[in-house]
Amino acid sequence: LFCGLEISYFPGQMCLDMEFTGLHSDSQHSLFDLPAEWYRKGRQCVQQFTVNQLGLSIFYKGMSNEYIAHSYNFFLFPATFGQMDSEFSCQTSSIQFLSHYDFDYNKFLKDGIPYMNETQEKKLQHLLSGNWMVQSFDKDKVKKVIDQVTCWISSAEEEDSMVLHDIYGFQVIELQLILRKAFPDIWTIPLKDEKLMVKKMNPQYRWDLENTAFDPCQREQILYSARGFTNIFQTLVRAKKPLVGHNMLMDLLYLHEKFYKPLPENYEEFKDNIHFLFPVLLDTKNITKATWKVIFILSAPTFSQYIDVLTAYVNQVNLIRGAIQKINFSGADDLTTRPPLLLATVRGWRGATEEQIHQELRSFCRFDVRRLRKNQFLLLSNHLKDAALCSRAAWINCFGGCFGGNISPWTTKIFSQTTSGPLPTGWRPLD
Repeated sequence: LFCGLEISYFPGQMCLDMEFTGLHSDSQHSLFDLPAEWYRKGRQCVQQFTVNQLGLSIFYKGMSNEYIAHSYNFFLFPATFGQMDSEFSCQTSSIQFLSHYDFDYNKFLKDGIPYMNETQEKKLQHLLSGNWMVQSFDKDKVKKVIDQVTCWISSAEEEDSMVLHDIYGFQVIELQLILRKAFPDIWTIPLKDEKLMVKKMNPQYRWDLENTAFDPCQREQILYSARGFTNIFQTLVRAKKPLVGHNMLMDLLYLHEKFYKPLPENYEEFKDNIHFLFPVLLDTKNITKATWKVIFILSAPTFSQYIDVLTAYVNQVNLIRGAIQKINFSGADDLTTRPPLLLATVRGWRGATEEQIHQELRSFCRFDVRRLRKNQFLLLSNHLKDAALCSRAAWINCFGGCFGGNISPWTTKIFSQTTSGPLPTGWRPLD
């Protein structure tokens, strides 16, 4: 696969989707979150969880008027090598969701392809240039293997060999490095089915083998193996082809953190980095949400007219539950808000909290609450319909503008219509 990707450099575009070990950290996103605050919370989430599966489709232009798609599915597992180790959390709701759709956790944990970012690779390079320290591999098992080889080699002749069993993953490379350092007159050869051959040979012949490009214990070969899927990620980056996803903002955060560099603290730096890696982004969630009313596109006579509609949404990625609707990766964000902010003024209910206001009105619509003053709360919804329902549920002043600046009146109208039932407990009409 990797060789084919290198040669082709993707004549078409790339589509990508991921599964994660968890979705939400302790810091929940809110409709009041401006992009920088949303990013701060998303960064915490990505640092806590990891990618366990990645789907990739590559589109090629065929000989005729068609595109050919090749799709791949990768189970991923963080590289554990020598002193390098990783920690990640799992969320029960995510495990249940993936299990419901028959996700193979054995394949993820046992056969997952390793990956690392540039910071981790530099750490591994430093480890390989110094004395090798065993940490991830069971030290008792290392001692047992060395005892086996020591006992065997004392009576072995040149060209004799023995086979070690139950050696898997990066243990294969780690154990070869350890044995070659301990015994100057042996050679190691990885075999199938979790086996490793140890062969006794002349030290000069061993030196010749060590200096060939085919030795899996060569420094560059070890780095290549440890990078794993990151090799493919780097090929995607070099291709500079359009990257297509659906609701892809979290995917972009994970791509940056797991395969490129740890996510920066600065939101704008993150945007710049992603635009450098993938100059053209297409988020189908944002596109369909914005163009579903564009009727003429259904009867467009030429393909170019479809493309003309899409150009306005290049690098515009949907913001999931935030103060604005999308993030612009090739310029400044459009700070147009969602439906107008509603200002609820509470009378006769001292000490009301954001959670209590939310519970009182949740039966009418879905919205987020934030305290503005002692007895005033801002309500914000994803949908204009919900905002209208909420305004009819109680006496509410309607405000607009981008949250985060000065809030100016959007209308002086005070909604006088209520629902057919009683007002929530503790509320009374305004004067």
